[in-house]
Amino acid sequence: MAQIATQQLTLYVKLHAGKDEQGKIIIKKKAYKNIRVGIDLEKLFDVGNALSSLQELPLVELEVLSNGILLKNL
Repeated sequence: MAQIATQQLTLYVKLHAGKDEQGKIIIKKKAYKNIRVGIDLEKLFDVGNALSSLQELPLVELEVLSNGILLKNL
């Protein structure tokens, strides 16, 4: 059975930066890399909200990107 060995997590805080000439929403992203693998998701959510509260722009969403390698058990 194959497994994913997560090696790195990145937290993206997406912020609403207004609208362009066509009326589309402009999203600014702030990346926080090297998040501890295995962190409790509730704590990560709380940290993301705390970081967004320090910004001038309103929060749109929090996104987590997981990078890892695919392993096959022998």
